[in-house]
Amino acid sequence: MGPTDYLAIYGAGLSTAVAAWNYARSRSKVRVVLIFSVETVGEDTQAGASIFIQNPSAQTVHITNVSLLYPFKNITIKERIEHMVRFRRLPIRIGWCHSDLSLHGVDDGCPISVEPGKSHKIFIRDEVLENLLKEAKSRQLKAVAQDALWRNKYSNVFEYPAVQGDDVQTTVDEVGEAPTS
Repeated sequence: MGPTDYLAIYGAGLSTAVAAWNYARSRSKVRVVLIFSVETVGEDTQAGASIFIQNPSAQTVHITNVSLLYPFKNITIKERIEHMVRFRRLPIRIGWCHSDLSLHGVDDGCPISVEPGKSHKIFIRDEVLENLLKEAKSRQLKAVAQDALWRNKYSNVFEYPAVQGDDVQTTVDEVGEAPTS
C-alpha cells in the first residue's frame, strides 16, 4: 500500500465520523424529568411534583401532550409473553395507566414549542396526585411527553412520597443524611 491508499483510508474514516457527528447533532432530543417539588402560589405553599421537559438539542421541539402514568395492574409472565407475541415489542410499560393532565384540571401549556437549551415546567399539586394514586397499585409515577410526530419520551420511575400536612414523611437534614430518630 502506498501513501495515497493511507490518505484515502484516512479521508473515508474522517468523512464517516463527521457524517455521524452531524446526524447526531441534527436529531431533536427531549428529556423528561419528574421530581418532588414545593411551589408558592400567592401566600400559599403547596407540595407536589414537577415535570420538566428539557430540550438539550439544537432544534426546537414541539410538545403536543404531557401525561402521567401510574401502575394499575400487576402483570403476569403469561401476559407479558402474550403481549410480546401479539404486538412484537417488549412489554416495558404494560400495566401502566396513561392519565392526561387535563383530566385532572392541570394546565400543561400544550401545545408548546421548547427552544434549544430551554425547558418547560408543569407543577402538579399534591391533591391531584393523591386522587390519581388512589387507583394505583403503588406510589410510583412516570411522566411522558409526546411531540408533534407522536414520539413519546418517558421519565424514569418516580416514587412519590406520602405528604402529611406541611411535612414530607421522608426528610433530610442539613448535612444531607437521613434523620436517625
